Amino acid sequence: MYLWQEILKVAAYAVALPYCWRIRGDSAPHSPMWRAWTLMGLSALLSMVRHSYEAVAELGNWELTTRSWRQVVIVASLLALTGGLLELGRAFRDAGMAPRWRRVDWVWLLLIACLAVPVVIHRERMGDSASGIAAMRYLQSLSSVLLAVPVIVALGLHRISRSMAGGRWAVALRWMVAFLLVRLGNLYLGTALAITGDWMQWSNVAAPWLFTMAAMERWSVTRAAVRMRQQIFLGANKPA
Repeated sequence: MYLWQEILKVAAYAVALPYCWRIRGDSAPHSPMWRAWTLMGLSALLSMVRHSYEAVAELGNWELTTRSWRQVVIVASLLALTGGLLELGRAFRDAGMAPRWRRVDWVWLLLIACLAVPVVIHRERMGDSASGIAAMRYLQSLSSVLLAVPVIVALGLHRISRSMAGGRWAVALRWMVAFLLVRLGNLYLGTALAITGDWMQWSNVAAPWLFTMAAMERWSVTRAAVRMRQQIFLGANKPA
């Protein structure tokens, strides 16, 4: 079962990656939006490597210390994701759509802290806490922090999505927020509360597909813009 779950996670990021690359290609080279989707595509690629590594480790019945090298890829993927979200926020800011924070956002920040801090406190319950490599144990202990940062960035993006009053861009941002919150929530439940069970495993499988939905929704914005340009062009060239 675990092997198939890892395969499904690889599949989710494999579906998302082409969409990230298409969105990247639709943006001006080296613009904030171009950098954002380059980094998010890189995060998806690194996540594919990570879960492929997990699948191979499961097939080979590798020992924990060998498996724990996955932490290097996990950290790299989270850093790329955080960088992509920051660049996405910069793109919105340049377009005059900086988030307008409200009091309710402090409640969200408190919730994120309540999810992240207990994971650090109970880090001995994390999967690689018994690794024979000290650096891998240290990297894993940073997981909650490295995951909480993009959630906070995504909170600002969520505020922007609320100001859009709907639309597919807003839907894409909300899928991204859901993806990050589910990952952080699962980390909290599995570590701080030591909750296990099949539903937790499948919740972890579902999380990457939320990222895929975000990329697909964002690409639909580009497709709609292309169709609109085509209609305008055809209308302008229609015989009187």
